[in-house]
Amino acid sequence: MPNYERNIRLILFLILPILGFLLGWSLSQKNAGPPAVTVKIEETKGAEVIEIPQIKPKKRNIKPKNVDLDIFWETWNSMEENFLHNEKLNVREQIYGATKGLISSLKDPYTVFMTPEDTQKFEESISGEFEGIGAEIAIRNEQLVVVSPLKGSPAELAGLRAGDVIFKIDNEPTIGISVEEAVTRIRGPKGEKVALTVLRNGEKNPIEITIVRDNIILKSVEWKMKDDVAVVTVSQFGTEMTREFQEAIPEILLQNPRGMILDFRNDGGGLLDACVKLASEFLDQKVIVKTKGRNFGDSGEIMSGNSGAFLDMPLVVLINKGSASASEIFAGSIQDHYRGVILGEKSFGKGSVQNVIPLSDGSSLKVTIAEWLTPGGKSINEVGIEPDEEIKITEEDLSEGRDPVLDRALDLVGTDEAKDILEDKKMTEEESSESKKEEVPITQ
Repeated sequence: MPNYERNIRLILFLILPILGFLLGWSLSQKNAGPPAVTVKIEETKGAEVIEIPQIKPKKRNIKPKNVDLDIFWETWNSMEENFLHNEKLNVREQIYGATKGLISSLKDPYTVFMTPEDTQKFEESISGEFEGIGAEIAIRNEQLVVVSPLKGSPAELAGLRAGDVIFKIDNEPTIGISVEEAVTRIRGPKGEKVALTVLRNGEKNPIEITIVRDNIILKSVEWKMKDDVAVVTVSQFGTEMTREFQEAIPEILLQNPRGMILDFRNDGGGLLDACVKLASEFLDQKVIVKTKGRNFGDSGEIMSGNSGAFLDMPLVVLINKGSASASEIFAGSIQDHYRGVILGEKSFGKGSVQNVIPLSDGSSLKVTIAEWLTPGGKSINEVGIEPDEEIKITEEDLSEGRDPVLDRALDLVGTDEAKDILEDKKMTEEESSESKKEEVPITQ
């Protein structure tokens, strides 16, 4: 064999495997899909989102195994052939309606399908400004419930209260309604009215409350000095909360307070990221919250940062039944680390995690993927946070303008009594933990 032929074969023998490898690598990159994107994980209700990097879900257009959709198409065709008002048939609405029915079969009030319009309103609700009445709502025991009216909002000024069950919206019953549908019906242009018929604990008859919609601008943080104590009210963990609190830190430190009261009453929650950043001012590299989910990456622990401004500041946290989600996560972390005393009422109990997945036509699926646990492993969902000391505000207190919860907090913060409460709680829980260990049978 001539030398040149031998050389050509040798060259082909070396080059072809390399070309094959490069071609295969190129195809694999082409089919790998887009890079990681930011998706939204909703904590709570319509206004609670955290953004974390995740891989965008791949579209699956294949038919699921062992799923027979014949009855669906049989119904669809029968409807089109027999429905009297065929001019009302709208393919887009029919598909959305069927999709909502699929999701509602899960009977999870926090897992919902949102149309493009619903998705847009959802995104507006976390932006810090929108037109409506200013109230957090949720589904509890298949009823539409007010979690909390926002401070200074039209809802609060009109008399809406945390715990009110919204029985009707503009005289239309709310039975079977989703949170997203309720938000759509309650919101509206500034200056227009909406009538809510509510059922209130302790009242025999329904109460009709008419609220004039307004532009809702959410101020997340307000603070004042009272009796040498910094009283900080956090109305929601919104997009501006971290900035507003950071701006307040040097002003608070200049006042040299003897302690701090964080008021989360009627705080319906917000961004988990904001919650973690706030907790990092009081806890040094501690677990803030645990997540327990089904898939890899949905379970784990979220830690606080270090070098917080108030790591040694005596602390009291106020909660009530309108405190939900991020408020509960914060209170639970403070409680489990014995960092401060929790006063008030048992919180709402919103402790599930939702992932908001964008769909191809602008709609989205908000689906429950995990639940929140306190650092000590206690579930928050439908349980809530129990205060270290329960104090309720009566109707008489409200009418007289009294706040016994805040008064007790002012008396307690920074005192030996507060230290004793935390020490007693720690000892009790440690003894309970040791007792449970002893009850575990030992195999001989």
